[in-house]
Amino acid sequence: MNTYRTMPHLPKIKLLALGVCVIISMVSCMEKQTNDPAETYKFWAGEPPSKNVDVIHGRYWQSAHWSKEYVMYLDLTAPSDWRLEFIKQNNLVKTTEQYGFPSDAPDWFKPTKSFRTFVQAGSGQGSVYYEDTLTGRMLIYETQL
Repeated sequence: MNTYRTMPHLPKIKLLALGVCVIISMVSCMEKQTNDPAETYKFWAGEPPSKNVDVIHGRYWQSAHWSKEYVMYLDLTAPSDWRLEFIKQNNLVKTTEQYGFPSDAPDWFKPTKSFRTFVQAGSGQGSVYYEDTLTGRMLIYETQL
């Protein structure tokens, strides 16, 4: 008498579900990288820019890790109410400290003396935000490592 039991075959729907899970896990572990301004904004904000925000330049890199490590450079213009709300929502405080840029900063990321400098209160991540109140331009360097 045979005492071994055979494994019943998985129904096709379970195999399909397993395959979908494998594909999703593989895709979610892929690095994201772009120099497209609109795509950079969307990766960063999770949605396209609103009609009153003009995204001029962007560069974005995100690791393949589940922890969402990223480095982002963004150059945009926005109305004063948008900029004020952004500063408020992100708990940014004005600073007079000078910040150097990483060696991989894009050529277009060059704030001048007319920009006010902000950092996130209580954060040591290294993200820096620049605002020119006369032109409405913002340069954003954000990192999460």
